Parts: sequence; structure tokens; C-alpha cells
Amino acid sequence: MNNFIFYDTETTGVKELDFLQVIQFAAIQSTASFQSQDSFEQLCAPLPWTLVSPKALLINKKSEIFNSDISHYQMISNVHDVWTNWTTQEPALFITYNGMRFDEEVMRRQFYWNLYDPYFTNTNGNTRLDIFLKMFVIAHFYKSEFPIPLMDNKVSLKLEDLARALDLDTSNAHDALADCVFLKELMKGISERLPNYYQEILKTVSKDALIDSLKNELVQFNCYFIPRSKTTRAYPFTALINDYALNKYVPVFDLSKDPELYMELNYSELERVINNPKENPFKRIATNKTLPIIAAKTLETDNKKIEDLTLYNQRAEAIHANEAFKEKVLDIYNSVEFANKPKLYIEEQIYSNGFPSAIEKDRLQNFHSALTYEEKLNVMASFDDERYKEFGRRICAQEYTHQVDQANLIKLKELVHQRFSGDGPWPNAEKNLEEGEALLQEVADDGEKKLVKIAMNSIENSL
Repeated sequence: MNNFIFYDTETTGVKELDFLQVIQFAAIQSTASFQSQDSFEQLCAPLPWTLVSPKALLINKKSEIFNSDISHYQMISNVHDVWTNWTTQEPALFITYNGMRFDEEVMRRQFYWNLYDPYFTNTNGNTRLDIFLKMFVIAHFYKSEFPIPLMDNKVSLKLEDLARALDLDTSNAHDALADCVFLKELMKGISERLPNYYQEILKTVSKDALIDSLKNELVQFNCYFIPRSKTTRAYPFTALINDYALNKYVPVFDLSKDPELYMELNYSELERVINNPKENPFKRIATNKTLPIIAAKTLETDNKKIEDLTLYNQRAEAIHANEAFKEKVLDIYNSVEFANKPKLYIEEQIYSNGFPSAIEKDRLQNFHSALTYEEKLNVMASFDDERYKEFGRRICAQEYTHQVDQANLIKLKELVHQRFSGDGPWPNAEKNLEEGEALLQEVADDGEKKLVKIAMNSIENSL
């Protein structure tokens, strides 16, 4: 693996994930030895139906977006082209900070809205890594080896603070390209200071490799960070996996509990325990995402003393020797149905209705290749999925403003009115104006007040 892509986004907000727009994107391509090969950075204008929150603009300071002549579709198309070019010769490891919760999910939606494959970063040999989650492990087990910043005597895992602890200039923090630089240097710092854990991280970035590690490493530790108290915790676990039931979620047993208390339970009794959060010694972990875990063997290699490790190994061995117990647990978890609330708006439906067919994918590619408004309309008419037709109409409204038919213009005006004046799962205009008023009272700097006012004016003009 010699192709790393570090990327970061600046967005119109942070809360309503399905309705946030990326307004600045940046990425750095490097080798595995952290030699930069290329970089890309671009910002774009906000979509007419997207609310730019005052708080977001105050943080990212990208007021120039309101004067940008680059459309959202153009920027996302450029990102797709750059990533395609960077991964043509060799698949890449896409590296983010808090990406599993935010940047990865946001970029999937940007690709989806613009008729590109949302799963670019984990298909065609590409893999992904969220360093933020790995910092939970480092902050818990490696405080003496790695500079973990303290703010008011509490652990801070903000990228800006970590960069400062690594003696980097953070005056340009919250700029997407600057944050990519911080992220690259953070990854480099981990590789130099914690080489054994770094190798474990790289070996488990793909789903298959992670599952192999969960199978082969009898005892591992799952770490988590508690934002309110700014502290870390960890629990030992062993994974319950079989070859014919490899779902994306795998049950694990918390080895701080005694498995003997549960092994003789019948199916109904065990099911009751699993369905009771207070009693349940099992947890579910996702194998398709970065996990904040570390193998006990890695900790031993780094001379980290683990109390009760012998006991944890004995408990894990007992669990894996009891096939009947494992089968009952796996069967219960495999039979659990996790209901999802229906999504009413197309922006929310990225994980609905399955994947596009090969024919539909060809049609989407033909849409991007079409050079005129009429050609794009003809391709759109062939789409089977109504969501893609609607997104296509929105794209055409951005790219061919003076050619869009009256009916579509009316629909888009209704969309703007809905998103700024109606209630729904999108950002609420009135609440954001109230937030802006509060920020005006809090900030003292004239430049920051100006940013807040710019965002508020953009909302008021759309009401």
C-alpha cells in the first residue's frame, strides 16, 4: 500500500447530515513514506436550497463562497475526476479525521446528489481509515509515547490541538487544505512514535482484513472517548464470528464479565439477556468501518502491562471452545431486525432502494458526458430511478440557468421555499437566525461579526 489520500471538507453546517453541502474540499496524495505527490483544493457556491449556518461560516470563514462562480456540481465532478486519476494506477487508502461520522458520510451524499458512485472510497480496492477513532486508543494506552494535548487538564482530541502538540503552525486551522496537512503529519507522527500499532492499523483497514484480525486475535480492547468528561475508557473483548454468517455487524463479548454466567442459559434466557441493555455482556461492532480497537498482542509487544490479561485469555478460550454457546449468540443476533424510519426526502435516501444496475450506471455516466442541456435531458429521461431524475434536474438548473424550462424553475423555487420556510429534517432557518443573533452578542471581533451577518443575510434573502 503506497497510495495515501488525506482529505477534509468544510460544510454549510454540522448537524443535519443529509442536507449539508460541502463548500470547500481539499485532498493531499502521498506515498506511504508521506512524500506528497499531488494536492487539490476548491470551494464552490452554496446551492440555492442549502442553508449556510452562521456558526459554520464563523468557523470556516469561507465567505467567498457567496461570490464563487464554481457550482456544487462542478466542484464534486472535479473531486471525482481527481480521485479517479489518483487511483487509476493503484488503489488508495482514504484517510480522514472523524470521517466515519462526518466527512465520509457527507462526501457520499455529495456524490449521490451529483449522480456519482457514493462508495468510491471503499470499492475497487480502495480502503478508508478514520484516524480520530484510532486516537481513542492512543490517548488511552500511549499517553507517555505520544503527545496528547490537555486543555484545562482534560484530554483534547481536536485535530487543531493535536497539530499544535506536534509543533505545527495552526494559524490556518479549519481550512480544508491546512487540515489535510495536519492529518498527514499526525499519521506520520503515529508511524514514527508507535510503529507496532501503526502496522496493526494499516493491516486492518479493509473489511476482510479486519475480520481476519477479529478471528485470529483472541483478546482485543475497544476504546472510547467520553466528550463530556474528556476521558477515555476501554474494555477487553473477543469476537464471535463464523464463516457462514459474516454480516457487517459482529457480536463481541466483554471479557470483563464472566462468560460462565451465560454459557448454560437456554436460547430464550440468552435472548432475554441480549435484549436487556443493562444485563447484556455483548456488544455489536461494525466491520465496514474504522474501529477504535487494539490487539492485546500489540500492547504486549509495546510492553504495556495489562492487568488480568491471563484471565481475559482464559475467558476468551472458554467462549471459543463452546461452539453451542457461540451458535446461540450468533443466531440471536442474526435474527434481530433493526427497523429504520422511512426517509421521505431524496437527500436522505442514499441507503434506500439498493444499488443502481449496471445499465443505470452507464446512463449516469452518459449524463456526465453529455455536453448540452438537451443531451442531458434526453439521458435523464432514460433513468429508471426517479431520485436520479430529480437530482439531474437540479444539476441542470445549476449548469444551464437560462435554459431551464418554466416548470422546473417553479419546482426549484418551491424547493427553496420549503427548505427555508418549512419544517422538516433540514436546517431550520429561524433557529439559525436565532443562533446568529446569539453569536453577534458573543463575538467581539468585527471580522467575525461580519461573517455571522453574511450568513444571516443569506438566510433572510432566501425566506
